[in-house]
Amino acid sequence: MSIKRQSVFFIIVGLNGTGKTTLLHKYINSMNDRKLLVIDPDGMEWREIHTIEKEQVEFMTKGKAKIIAPDKEELETIMQFTNGTLVLDDCRYYLQSRMDEVVRKTLVRRRQNGVDVFAVAHGLSEIPAVFFTYATHLILFKTNDSAVRLRNTSDKERIKHLYAAKVRVNDNPDHHHYEIINLLDI
Repeated sequence: MSIKRQSVFFIIVGLNGTGKTTLLHKYINSMNDRKLLVIDPDGMEWREIHTIEKEQVEFMTKGKAKIIAPDKEELETIMQFTNGTLVLDDCRYYLQSRMDEVVRKTLVRRRQNGVDVFAVAHGLSEIPAVFFTYATHLILFKTNDSAVRLRNTSDKERIKHLYAAKVRVNDNPDHHHYEIINLLDI
């Protein structure tokens, strides 16, 4: 009998140059046999990964690919992505209300589809509220963002916990220091 592992959803937050992308690349490179789909809103990151058209997503069986700046209809194709790792780069892109339902459906189906999700943001306020509903972990690098901005996205106890973690990370002299927070525990 094989045991299927649970999928995970990590939100990675930090200022430019703190190590978010480097950490994510290390994870991706350690998962050689797992396929990868990156949603890259502007095409500036992930240059080493080839670009595919939305119609190709459902036929991905291995390898790494990205879609650049998808619109709502194109974003719906990621729901066909299964058994792999999905990177949602630059969370600001997903704050657009017209994408809320598509992103929510993708996050709901990630477990059934066997998809690990990694969402990348520069600040806590850039993360769509729906992401906090489904995320399992938060990787927090240094950030200038205010936890007060989370008041509409999370409960008070969670905000207090995230703010304390932000203070600990920002107080550490190592520019690349981070904490991994299990959001299911708070």
